[in-house]
Amino acid sequence: MTPPPELLDAWNLRPQAELGGRLNRHWQVWNGQESAVLRRWQGSEAQVTYELNVLKLIADTGLNLPFLRCGPQVLDGVCWSLHDVVPGDPAPREDAHARGRWLAELHERWRELPLPAARPNWRGALEVLADAGADALLDAHEAARPADVRLYRWHLHRARRAVAELRPGPRPRRVIHGDFTPWNLRVQGGVWTGLLDFEFARPADPLEDFALAWRGVHDDVVRSYAAHTPLTGEALALLTPLWWAHLLGGALHHLERGVRDDGWTARKLLVRSPLMGELAAPYPG
Repeated sequence: MTPPPELLDAWNLRPQAELGGRLNRHWQVWNGQESAVLRRWQGSEAQVTYELNVLKLIADTGLNLPFLRCGPQVLDGVCWSLHDVVPGDPAPREDAHARGRWLAELHERWRELPLPAARPNWRGALEVLADAGADALLDAHEAARPADVRLYRWHLHRARRAVAELRPGPRPRRVIHGDFTPWNLRVQGGVWTGLLDFEFARPADPLEDFALAWRGVHDDVVRSYAAHTPLTGEALALLTPLWWAHLLGGALHHLERGVRDDGWTARKLLVRSPLMGELAAPYPG
């Protein structure tokens, strides 16, 4: 799909290049004499409003952000908006140590922000693990997808047991980014200066920010974070159950809607790290 000509005319835009996107689609455009980014939203109106409100909430926290220029505007049932370009290059993928330090810095920057409402249609990681409906859903799909369901059920039960044995106390809630990955960071001269993609931003336990930053494999993210902001034994023990809960939440959502991914969820559930402790035991199949 290309941007509608009437929108380009109304906002004085000239397309430069398609930038892609996992769910939302993006184009680099000229807005008069300035470069900007045009977004085609995938989510509901509530999701659009939520994400734009998050951008307002974090506006004064010292980062370059994709601030809103025009919109949002709905044309033929599709929502569009125009945003500032966030300068810089993606963070080096191989430098997990820097990302861990920057994640700690982000949590420090956002520590005192007022908490927004819960993100629409989003469940916290511990809610995913505690949901009794997950078992019924897995049972209902086991005949059609036995290998996937066995994998999901095994990790679900292991994560539940780990949390039950840990008996965590009340956990803090902060605004988190939710997708602190190299391609969503912007770096200039080795300095982290900008942040993109707020599709997963929400109030949550800050440990949930490790899900896509650590992914069960980038251990230096955790070590570097802990060198800046110490992690308790309880926090370290929760990392794996929360990571698996993130994966299982998506897997259960897909099962409910009859959707199959490309095997990404299964591959990530099978990843093991020394930081997982007893949960690093291999899946027996």
